[in-house]
Amino acid sequence: MRRIYALLVTLIVSLVVWQPVIAQTNAIEAALTWVAGQQQADGSFAGFGPGDTADAIVAFVAGGQQPPANAVTYLAGQAATYGTSSAGATAKVILAAVAAQRDPLTFGGVNLAHQLGTFYDPATGQYGSDVYGHALALLAIKAMGVEPPAAAINRLIALQLRDGGWSFDGAAATGSDTNTTSLAVMALSGYARTADALTAARSYLRGQQNPDGGFPYSQTSAFGNASDANSTAAVVQAILALGENPDDAAWKQGDATPLSALAAFQNSSGAFRYQDAMPDDNALATYQAIPALARRTLPVATTTIPTAQSLIAPAGTLPRTGGEPIIPLPLLVVGGLGLLVAGVALRRTSAQV
Repeated sequence: MRRIYALLVTLIVSLVVWQPVIAQTNAIEAALTWVAGQQQADGSFAGFGPGDTADAIVAFVAGGQQPPANAVTYLAGQAATYGTSSAGATAKVILAAVAAQRDPLTFGGVNLAHQLGTFYDPATGQYGSDVYGHALALLAIKAMGVEPPAAAINRLIALQLRDGGWSFDGAAATGSDTNTTSLAVMALSGYARTADALTAARSYLRGQQNPDGGFPYSQTSAFGNASDANSTAAVVQAILALGENPDDAAWKQGDATPLSALAAFQNSSGAFRYQDAMPDDNALATYQAIPALARRTLPVATTTIPTAQSLIAPAGTLPRTGGEPIIPLPLLVVGGLGLLVAGVALRRTSAQV
């Protein structure tokens, strides 16, 4: 009798533990099914341009599925145009190519690592013209398994604003936003000498959280501070990059957590809406929500391409000993942490990369 009782208790506990996992898996599958229905005849995915197809490819891989082959073919066909248009665009294509298990040095006939290097300014240590693109570039370098120039890490740290966040263009007058800050956190996580910057960024993000557990583009946005799916997803990924659990008490608002707030944006179709005030299915929100719902931070996949090391910056700008050393994330957490603008601006940011 005791054995039967013990088995029943074990079964009940198992069901309680696995129920959220099953619900999360079902939500991801429903979202990916909806995304599959957004594919166009040319292999691209609905959105503002090739960057959204890159996001969709990343979403499929994060959700545990192979991206459609014709989507990868489409993006490869855009490598010589969109993929060379900015540092952020090049980085996005690299992230998608690596996720799809394709070589970014020959993707669509373009050496994307070399192309990324053409956007590097050794005088400043910055890739491209804005913080968002610079952070994406650092994530693309992570995806290729090589070390960034130490000056590039230093540059991102130097661009952090006094409140602990980052603005899209690096200007204090623009103000910090959760999207750029989350991307910067993912770019800086795991590197030495970034602990103080990450601690400050965590404080900024925590201060942006709404009572519903979600996050806005910015609490000071002229378009309002209601939580939105894109921003909430980005912050979930940042929390994960910090080595924390977005369901932990530290990120709770009552019974709500960042993940529960994100899940609440999912419509019955499987797609995600941008905001409660904008209830229609939103492609970009769905592409960006899936990796966060799957608890995957960027990059969602990595490879090791040693030859990319000499390509990511002009000759002579990389230190002889390599870039900033990577340290284990748990050690970083223990030692260092201790513990669009609404829809319009966000869409403008996405369109620029």
